[in-house]
Amino acid sequence: MAQLATAIGFLGVVVVLAAYGLLTAGKLKSDDWRYPVLNIVGTLGIVASLFVQFNLPSMVTQLMWIAISIIGIMRIARKRVAK
Repeated sequence: MAQLATAIGFLGVVVVLAAYGLLTAGKLKSDDWRYPVLNIVGTLGIVASLFVQFNLPSMVTQLMWIAISIIGIMRIARKRVAK
């Protein structure tokens, strides 16, 4: 079980880093809904691994990352509705 959780956590890290890499490379923009969604998906993978090998500072960081991404999705949605 621990190995599976670690693998899911690493996959989450890859997704978060890929999202940031795509943003930095100009392939995604911060107001593109895919960027915060990728962050949420990746972060959920990291959170899953933290349920097996708990680390409070990392869990707080990941939960805040999810909250920030949700706020980003809401702002993007509001902009689209306003257009």
